[in-house]
Amino acid sequence: MLDDPRYTVPPVPDAVEGVAWLRASVARFSEGAAHERRRMLAVAALAEVEPERLRDLAMTRKATPVEVLAEALGVDVVAADVEVVARSYQPHTAITREADEALGRLVAACGKYDEATANLIGLLVQACVATAALVAGVRPPVPSTRRVGPDGVEVEVDLADHPFGLGRHACPGERHALALAEGLTR
Repeated sequence: MLDDPRYTVPPVPDAVEGVAWLRASVARFSEGAAHERRRMLAVAALAEVEPERLRDLAMTRKATPVEVLAEALGVDVVAADVEVVARSYQPHTAITREADEALGRLVAACGKYDEATANLIGLLVQACVATAALVAGVRPPVPSTRRVGPDGVEVEVDLADHPFGLGRHACPGERHALALAEGLTR
C-alpha cells in the first residue's frame, strides 16, 4: 500500500493557524503537487546538514534529538514546545490549547506561517518522536501509518518491514535520523 498511488494519506482540513495549520502545510499529510513541493522544502532543509556532522554533533552535545537537530538546522527552539506539538501532530489526535500556543512560539522561532516554516517544524516534530524511539532502540521507530484506500476506507499500515516508509512518503530524513541516533547512543 505504501507505494501504491491508489492509497493516499488521509486528508486534513485547511487551516491558517495552530497545529491544524501545521498539519495542513506539511508534506507528511498531503498528496500530489502540494506534497511534492512541501517534500522538496524538507529535503532542502535536510541537505544543509550532512548526516555525519549531525552524528558528530550528537556525540558531543548529548542532548535530545530535537535539540541536536535544531542546532544543526540553525534554529533556536525550545524542545519542550516541540514535544507538546508532537502530541497533537497526528490527525487522529486532539489538538490542545497548549499545543497551539507552543506552535505559535515555534513559528516565531523558525520563520513565519508559510510552507517552509511548517516543513522545518515538521522535521523537528518527527525527530521528537521517531528519532527518540530510535535512540531508545525501538524498531520500527514509527510502528504504523495510515492510508485511505480506493474504496475510501482508512486503514492502518504496519511499518515493521519498512521502518522509514516506502514510496513517495518515505522519510526524507532516514540517513539523518540514523546518524543522530548513532551519535546519541555512543
